[in-house]
Amino acid sequence: MIASDPTINLILYPSPIPVAYHPTISLIPELISTHQPDIILSMGVAEGRTYFAVEQTSKRRVYNVIPDIDNEVFTTEENNATWGDSPDILSTSLDLNAVVKTWQDNTQDVKWQFDINGERFSDSDSEDATVQVKGVSTMWDLGEMMPNGVQWSDAVGNYLCGFIYYTDMVEMGKTADGKERNAAFMHVPMLTTEEDLQTGVEVTVGLIEALVKTWREQHQVPT
Repeated sequence: MIASDPTINLILYPSPIPVAYHPTISLIPELISTHQPDIILSMGVAEGRTYFAVEQTSKRRVYNVIPDIDNEVFTTEENNATWGDSPDILSTSLDLNAVVKTWQDNTQDVKWQFDINGERFSDSDSEDATVQVKGVSTMWDLGEMMPNGVQWSDAVGNYLCGFIYYTDMVEMGKTADGKERNAAFMHVPMLTTEEDLQTGVEVTVGLIEALVKTWREQHQVPT
């Protein structure tokens, strides 16, 4: 339950999902079948990012070439047996444009502050400052980026984040006769301090509220 909206009932899985294909493909369908949620939200860490993002789509046919932490892949044969004629790319049925707008409104008072290459930056830093994120060559303007630390994205990736999100959408589609995939995937930056973690909690609650608001509007559910 969320204090700001007691009508939102949260069902939390008690531990991180293993970064492995076969435990994931066994667990997620069971959880969704058992709890029959209106919306499912999964989360993963995007170490190179300095912002939070909600992802639009996920791919199906990339997990047979990238080994997981158990040094196993999800083979083409397993893919076909598990997902049958599901499309190569699935997109959430939730209106993420509306979600992100509400999410940004919900988090407008959050103070953004994260580690970038060992240095601390916040939304009070100079607007002229530029930073280079580890492993990424693009330079960003902190003044543009940090005050708006929640964004739409379509880069869930080709590893377990993408695998989890695709599985979420397939299974949620089954609960709605294939007509709807009320699922979302949230990428978070690496949160290393207690202050960062508290920011993460505030941002996550803001996203949950935005997802529920949008879902209710799409389904004309009274609040």
